[in-house]
This record gives sequence, C-alpha cells and structure tokens, in this order.
Amino acid sequence: MDESRSTATTVLIALLAVTAMGIGSGASIGAGTGIGAGTGAAVGNAAGPVGPAATNPVSAQQDGACSFPVTVTDASGTEVSLQEEPERIVVLAPSDAQTLWAIGARERVVGMPVDQFTSYLNGTEGKTDVTNDDGSVNVEQVVGLQPDVVFAASVTPNQTVSQLRQAGITVYQTALATSIEDVYGVTERYGRLTGACAGANETVEEMRTRVSEIESAANGSDVEEPPVLYYFYNFTAGTGTHIDDVVQTAGARNIAVQAGISGYQQVNAEIVASRNPEWIVHPSGAPIPQGQPYSGTTALQENRTVTLEANLIQQPGPRIVYPLTTLARALHPEAMNETDLTPVDFSASSASEANANATGAAGATGTATESPIVADGGNATVTETTAAATTTTATVSDTGGSGAATTTNGGATTTTGETEAGTDTGTGASDTTTGTSGPGFGLVAGVVALLAVALLARYRS
Repeated sequence: MDESRSTATTVLIALLAVTAMGIGSGASIGAGTGIGAGTGAAVGNAAGPVGPAATNPVSAQQDGACSFPVTVTDASGTEVSLQEEPERIVVLAPSDAQTLWAIGARERVVGMPVDQFTSYLNGTEGKTDVTNDDGSVNVEQVVGLQPDVVFAASVTPNQTVSQLRQAGITVYQTALATSIEDVYGVTERYGRLTGACAGANETVEEMRTRVSEIESAANGSDVEEPPVLYYFYNFTAGTGTHIDDVVQTAGARNIAVQAGISGYQQVNAEIVASRNPEWIVHPSGAPIPQGQPYSGTTALQENRTVTLEANLIQQPGPRIVYPLTTLARALHPEAMNETDLTPVDFSASSASEANANATGAAGATGTATESPIVADGGNATVTETTAAATTTTATVSDTGGSGAATTTNGGATTTTGETEAGTDTGTGASDTTTGTSGPGFGLVAGVVALLAVALLARYRS
C-alpha cells in the first residue's frame, strides 16, 4: 500500500469512528493529506467532497413567504426545484432527520436511517430504513419510496447523489456544517423546501436565544476561559467544525485550534502535554483518555471531564444547544446558575435523547435518570455523593431559570451538566461530568472496526 493509500485508510477508519458515534451529516476529517484537509472538508464522497460552502436561508423565507414552486441552489451548485410542497421526504443522515423532527415535518418523512443514531427520535419505527448493513445508502430502497425530495448531508457520497438524480429523484445536498450558524442556515433552508417555514423560524429563534444567553453568561463569568480538549478515539475537533464552535461558545479555549488543527484530526501527545487542558470533553461511548500525557493534565489530575450525549454533539442539528448548555454549566457553573435561561423545546416529535441505559464513571452501567420535563428547560439541580465513582443525576424543570450543582467525590470537585432531553413523553436522560475513567466502548469499537473494513474494501475497489 503506497503512502497516500495508507493515509487515506487511516482517515477512512477515523471517519467510521466518528460516524459510529452518530455524527450524521457534516462529518469531516482533516488530516492534512488532501482528503478533508484544510478547513475540514467532508470525507466519504467518492467523486469529491462537498466543501464548507455556506448554506444560507432563502430570502423569501425571511420575507415571510413559504410558497411553491421554489428553486434553490444546493451545496454542489445544482439548482433544485420543487413545484409543490413535498409530501414524501427521504433523509440520508441522522442530523437531517433531527432537523425535520424539530421543524414539524417528521410526518412526511418516509425514509431515513433507522438505527442507534436516530433512535432518540420518536416515531422512527414506522419509517423505512434506507441504509444497508454497512451504513451505506440503499439507492434502490430510496428510489422505491418515490420521494418528492431527498435531503443528502455532506457525508453522502457524490456517486450516491448522482445515482439518485439519474433515477429521476430530486436531491438537495447540504454543505459541511462548520459552525452553529451553519446549523441555523440548514434548518431554515429545510423549512423553506418542506413548506415548514414557521416551524423552522421558531426553531432557529429558540436556538439563537439559548446561544445568546450562554454567550452572555460565559462573557460575564468570573472564571477565565479554560483550555479544553475535545477527545474521541484519539481524534479531536479543530477549526472549521461545529464542535469547535460549541466549545468556544460555551466559554472555553479549544487547545486543538490553538495548536493549529483544522477539521477532525488525530491529537498527538506533544500538543496535550504542552497545552495542558483543564477540561477534557468527550461524547458518550468514547473513552476518557488514560496514561501519559493525559494522566498528568490538570483535567484528569483534578477530575474535570464532561460527557456529552454523542448523538447530540456529533450531529449538527438544532439539539446542539443541549450539549452546549451542559458544557457551559460545567465550565461556568456560577454564571450559568445566575442566568435565567429561556426554555428550549424541540420535543414535539421526539423521544428520549439518550439510551435507556446510561454508562457512568469507571465503565459502570446503570439506568438513566429521567425527569418530568418538556425539554431541557433551564433549571438543573444535581447532587453527587460518592467516594469512588462519580455519576450524575439531573432534575430539570419545564421553565427557564438557573441551575445549581454540588458534588462530593472523595475530595475532588466536579461540575455537573444539564439534562439534554427534549421529549414529547416528558422524560429525558442526563449527561455526566465525572472524574474517573470513562465508559467502556468494546461494542462501539467492534462496530467501528467492521464498518471501517467494509468501507476500505469499497474504497479499494
């Protein structure tokens, strides 16, 4: 295997690691190899990636109009026309499904990925799964559903998009989401294309309000912006990623960005040792790093780690504000406690945001703590008391307000996060902030390895 093929293999396997944690649309691996290098262009497009071109809202929607026919240009430069409001919609990535659920268009979705990355959405049981066993798109299945429009995230291979278009299917392809602002744009665009402008506008308004409140709290905090490492399977998120935007919006300095990393790249020991993160943030299912230089960082020395629900932080959709809130509470507890947050509710069509079983500290698995809430509200009261392992339980009201957290874990102080749930059944599960070893990932790692082998086989062919 030549050097370029070897590098591509590493990047492909890394992408599968990201996908296995539910990144959905907008995945990017920037390894400085020409595949997803620079600002984190998407990997996975056989005919070349769709880069981070902005997906701006349609001007007519800003004027209050949401009529048909409508013609827009997608991220690939293709003009997409819809003569009437679509009644049958297919989405090819979990984040796109999340967005349509939030804006009130879920009833018209006839096909989507139906797996662990969309299981938090209520009503997926009646949808047709349009993915193969290896996670690729089943083109025949999509065509057979006779959709009026297909939404294809940036991770969808161009070859797949071409096949669908050659079959006469209307496909709208989105660009890589590199920021929270990009999530606003995609949400508004989907609202325009589905005729759900009011729901899209309301969703974006709620998101903007919450982001603004968190920015104000972080700016007014007595705590200086701490250096933070976002870590998943030895990779991190740098410039040009929506995750970096979340980290910085929550009031932190992303050490990956400071080290000149762009996109999603492997993080080396030298960066960790020299930058010395005070907090390590990781998605659920991904382990907390162990051994040097991590064990010598302030983050692990002082038990400062934050676990965020993987499907919500990795998928660039409206619910990104939930892990954002959780992280801000951990980094700036007093300032967030004093902030009267406006309730955020994307729950009209959703089920629990987390798995039925929550994995806590030291790899221990227990039942997720649920609270009777409308969405994530704004109030969080958390109490932790344990001398060995630390787990978090959260109670969140259905109104905006302040949050408080107290912890006692054998002398070390940790700060807890807010429930990331927004459900139509009034239940949700909490994220955790712990100071011990992370959750096990044997099953996830196994799935990642198998998917990587399958993807590599297709790449070689």
